[in-house]
Amino acid sequence: MSLVFRFKVTFEEVDDVERIIDVGAKNTFRDFHNTLQEAIGFDKKRSASFYKANDSWRGDEEFCTDPKPNAKAAGASELGKFIDDPHQKFLYNYDAAEGDWHLRAEVIKLFRAEVGTIYPCVVKSIGIAPKQFTDPKTIINDPSAKLFKEADSLIEGLHDEFDDEDEDDDEDEDKKYEKDEFNLFGEEIDESEIDESQINDGEPID
Repeated sequence: MSLVFRFKVTFEEVDDVERIIDVGAKNTFRDFHNTLQEAIGFDKKRSASFYKANDSWRGDEEFCTDPKPNAKAAGASELGKFIDDPHQKFLYNYDAAEGDWHLRAEVIKLFRAEVGTIYPCVVKSIGIAPKQFTDPKTIINDPSAKLFKEADSLIEGLHDEFDDEDEDDDEDEDKKYEKDEFNLFGEEIDESEIDESQINDGEPID
């Protein structure tokens, strides 16, 4: 019975999007490519390449869906023949000429094929994949990030209003303080109301 490799597939440019795909050892890289495209909702009409990568995600050996110099044919290369690590990694590049999408696929489990199951197959989907014809470099990773950004702007605006009010309050307080320095009673004194006979010229009062 054939072996099956369970892959975790993620986008390099987009967070919180993940696909878990089971691929049989005898499935080709083209089989993997077709299932992956269906899993993320792309059209699988453009050229794609898998690159066998090391632990640092540096790609080397290439498997391309279209004829390409120095690359193996994806449709003629069985996956199992090129996996020699229980956590084997592959880089996946789709539509390099225009969309230039970059994904990562890593083996997370190895098991025997189940009778009656057709491979490759998607076993789990997390998150909504981006639209194919969106520039991956302009994507906001977290779908809620835009809302948070707008909220931050609103809060910042409110802070500015509060700061302005504080400044006005400070100015009023400064004016009040200046007036209090001039007159400890805080109000302007009407000198006409002063009874000069009550003024103490400095002589002690008996």
